[in-house]
Amino acid sequence: MWQEANWIGVPRSELEKWKILDGDLTGRFAYYRCEINVEEEVNLTIGITANSRYRLWINETPVLSGPCKGDLYRHYYDTVDVSKFLKKGKNSFVVQVLYNNAYTAVKQTDERAGIFGVFTPGGGHRLAVEGILVNRKGETIGDVTTGKADWRVWLDGSYYLKSGEVMANLGAVCEEIDFCKIPTDWKKADYDSSLWSRGVSLEPVRDEGYWDVVGILPRFIIKEREIPPLYENEEHFAAEIETSRQSRSGILESDKVEVPEKETRTILLDAGRIVNAYSRFVFRNGKGAKIKITYFERFINKEKEIRRDDAEQGIYEGITDQLTLSGETICFEPFWYRTFRFLAIEIRAGEQAVQLDAPVFRKTGYPLQVVSDVKAPENWVNELWEICVRTLGNCMMETYMDCPYYEQMQFPMDTRLQALFTYMVSGDTRLAKKALEDYHCSMIPDGLIHGKYPSAYTQIISTFSLHYIYMLQEYYWQTKDLSAVRKYFPDMDQILSYYDSKIGSDGLVGRLGYWEFVDWQPAWSDNAGMPEALRHGPSTIINLMYAYALECAAKLNETAGRAGMAEEYRMRKQEILQKIEALCWDEKREMYREGPGFEQYTCHAQAWAVLNDLPDLKRAKRMLRHAAEDGDVLKCTFSTAYEWFRACEQAGVYELTLRDLDGWIELPGKGCTCCPETPENSRSECHAWSALPMYEFIRCMAGVRAGEAGWESVKVVPHMNVAGLRGVTELTGTAVTPKGNVTFCYRQQEKEDGTKGWDYELTLPDGVNGELIAEDGAVLSLKEGENRYVL
Repeated sequence: MWQEANWIGVPRSELEKWKILDGDLTGRFAYYRCEINVEEEVNLTIGITANSRYRLWINETPVLSGPCKGDLYRHYYDTVDVSKFLKKGKNSFVVQVLYNNAYTAVKQTDERAGIFGVFTPGGGHRLAVEGILVNRKGETIGDVTTGKADWRVWLDGSYYLKSGEVMANLGAVCEEIDFCKIPTDWKKADYDSSLWSRGVSLEPVRDEGYWDVVGILPRFIIKEREIPPLYENEEHFAAEIETSRQSRSGILESDKVEVPEKETRTILLDAGRIVNAYSRFVFRNGKGAKIKITYFERFINKEKEIRRDDAEQGIYEGITDQLTLSGETICFEPFWYRTFRFLAIEIRAGEQAVQLDAPVFRKTGYPLQVVSDVKAPENWVNELWEICVRTLGNCMMETYMDCPYYEQMQFPMDTRLQALFTYMVSGDTRLAKKALEDYHCSMIPDGLIHGKYPSAYTQIISTFSLHYIYMLQEYYWQTKDLSAVRKYFPDMDQILSYYDSKIGSDGLVGRLGYWEFVDWQPAWSDNAGMPEALRHGPSTIINLMYAYALECAAKLNETAGRAGMAEEYRMRKQEILQKIEALCWDEKREMYREGPGFEQYTCHAQAWAVLNDLPDLKRAKRMLRHAAEDGDVLKCTFSTAYEWFRACEQAGVYELTLRDLDGWIELPGKGCTCCPETPENSRSECHAWSALPMYEFIRCMAGVRAGEAGWESVKVVPHMNVAGLRGVTELTGTAVTPKGNVTFCYRQQEKEDGTKGWDYELTLPDGVNGELIAEDGAVLSLKEGENRYVL
């Protein structure tokens, strides 16, 4: 690939036509078209990329968007077989290109701030395509390669994308288009683009000449996409919403609605659940009409908490596109996908009536193949599983994302949990592997990684570098691919050295600098999620997180045969733990204080202490019970519940998590279709770190986990007695592993003495053995194939 193609760009005449200066191009679009005649059946595979983003249509059919998010040293391209989109006669290749220059904005919250996750090195609206059309005889009958084929371009200088309050942490995505000023049918196959300018041929996409020999890097360092392309499936809205203020238009039944001249109508549509999608709106007539399309996740009431779908008591606000119609038939498809459950379409007709066809949308996302499943007679299990799986899928695009509606950014804390959930539900490690490379590429000279990456704007969250280390150990445990993580060993050492450099005279890590985020605790709201203890000295939580990262690094180095490094890391870990024990243990409260001499207590500190094996088992049980039951102890939110659940499991008091689990069980009753950032007063209605119950069902309640790295054996540790406390008397399902699927069926039964027991049926993949650790601690062997124990 890329043997012949040149980059092409917008000629200066297009800028002069609009009186646009070079520095005023960010957030604007250029439309490229190439037409070719085909008189026989052909095959065509193309390579395509653009600066900064593109969306491709062939013969009016959307094909894909790209390129995959990268950075200054990784500009990705896509390879796609487009043969099925071709037809006999004239074929049109249409590409909409967005230029996204982060440096146009002074601050990332400016109106002209680029989309945060799109990071490119300047250079304007560029397009690169390479591909030849080949007939059944293998003969070349056409070429769409940029620099050779006749690609035409039209710069849209009528508007630029703007950022607003809702998009303050996403960048400019909203479109404000006056269709009287731009072509309305430029995507149609029969559109005449002969009057458009020819694309200017620039440098080769891949230059293997002298400059390459002497190590001069090109502006765009081309790399093939490392993950599968996103899927796009067309779907229909589930319902139209009617309230006492808003009557139904009947658009979904009649497939269209007409708004008479000088009248205003608002149409509320419900997709049935939160989706990421490209919506499609077709307007007919209506010259001068004003259209406002608002995409939102939930209805809100600023005076009280209501169900997410309560349109009667709620109002809506959100990301909004605004259009002015030209009177022609207009098909509007937002360039950047939108996240929504609900749509509000406000039509203000002018001197001419407006017709709107029933909108549809193309749901999009990473092609997550869900293999694992779980079912129970108790419906809350099935409902919660579905909600969690949907949440994870919605937070997977070209990267993992904290939430699809707002930031759309890959934060290490969120990503670590998403990767664990992905391993559990599908076994797919590709997006996690790319995330590790992303974080590696984000390392700053100080020795920390970015707090979100890829990103056009740098943010350092000093605690998040530790989650990167946890993720490396967990990736190895899932895959046993040491070669994949070995290249990141220097990253671990830099991060841990940075932490070591912050150890004060008391022997504990003190202030780290940057953002020392731990949890969105209401008690820490003035600190933006930073532990209050840091205002007075070291934080127990952060020191224990550091100790845990040292152990993860030690395990990896030990596996790699680097015994000396493993020993050093464990020595440093023990020094931290000894200081925590000496300075932070409160004998009276039987818990660790949140800092030496700082009288605040958190579930977080107790959980991290247990995960570090700091207290013995008896003390661990007591301190976790105190943490759960004492009213003044800060509890873990959805974001930090994973460590709390793991600590309770490790200490043998998993029943303490049931009260926390209620927060998720109640979500369907609140009208949630995904897991929100928080159960109440949530900003984001779909937040990846909140999908924890799906992990608990398979890895803890069913108890199916790896016994060795790479799943060379299976270790099954059910917690069905705890599940039984929430009424679960039967649990069946499948757990995917790299070696094949494990199926399980657990049924509660009454023993002869009147007590409750469990009938465990497990089927292991061929060639895999393991052990079942029963609820009473008995260790039983498992063999490949069917296994059954009645206990």
